[in-house]
Amino acid sequence: MKESLRYKVCLWIVWVQLALIPTVYLMMWVVDGTPYIWRWNLLSWAIFTGYLIGFIALPLSRGLDKPKLLKWWLRIDFVASILLFIPFYFTFMASKANFVSERGKYILFTTGGGMAKPTLRLGKSYGLFIKELYNSDAVAFDINAEDWFVNEDYGYSSLKTTYDTYKSIHVFPIDSSAYHQHNNVIDTQIDSIFHANIIGYDKMEFVMPKDFSTIEYRDSSSIEYHRSDYIQLAEIEYRSFGKGNLLDSVLITLSVSKNDILSITDSDTLLVERVETERQIKIPKESVPWMSPTEVHRFLNDLKRR
Repeated sequence: MKESLRYKVCLWIVWVQLALIPTVYLMMWVVDGTPYIWRWNLLSWAIFTGYLIGFIALPLSRGLDKPKLLKWWLRIDFVASILLFIPFYFTFMASKANFVSERGKYILFTTGGGMAKPTLRLGKSYGLFIKELYNSDAVAFDINAEDWFVNEDYGYSSLKTTYDTYKSIHVFPIDSSAYHQHNNVIDTQIDSIFHANIIGYDKMEFVMPKDFSTIEYRDSSSIEYHRSDYIQLAEIEYRSFGKGNLLDSVLITLSVSKNDILSITDSDTLLVERVETERQIKIPKESVPWMSPTEVHRFLNDLKRR
């Protein structure tokens, strides 16, 4: 009776493993090319379950009278699970979501680790899925509940991250329509956050609501201006020119994006965008003081129109 039950269990888990193969591919297909991931790492755990069955099915069936086909399947499955588990493990560690904090439907989580660069992400839960709304390439994270908030009325979120002595601030949209619609309110909030944290932060990144460009501060040495697709359009560098450590001058680099048409075949072409340096302007530091995000946005747009 005991052997009969063990045989039934063995058959059952083999059928479960076979059923997991199309299930996993279907789960991968559903989220492929979308900003969605499965909640609770359902996809990763489904794959892990398949490998676990491959490890235990053969030892579980030891000593049982089995059909020849089942016997060979269990052996091949066991060897394949051992050989493929190591690359799967590193993929699993890099792709699985590690949940950091949660506010209602909004979830902070990280992906990466091991051999993959860690990334902090903010998403919103939709049933079995999480839709990614924002990601940051900060190296590591020490985030408390008071370090981030979500304002659904104006469609934005503010986030502070800390790693050892490295600190950063991010303000970004979670609802593009509301964010753009309330651009005057968001501009005021962005400048308020900037002035309240102007000292002690190594990086500050603000997405501007009028055109979704990004103003990025790197400590107190440079300000970068990126387009909505993160192509850099300008940079303001506060640096010294021949006077030791005295930051006496400001170098402004303006860039322009251009399109190149590359021939692939006689009949096909490829449109490739590139960025060229348009001009560099070196001016006294007093002429360009350390500006708030809205001031930088207005200054650089005015400068490019001249």
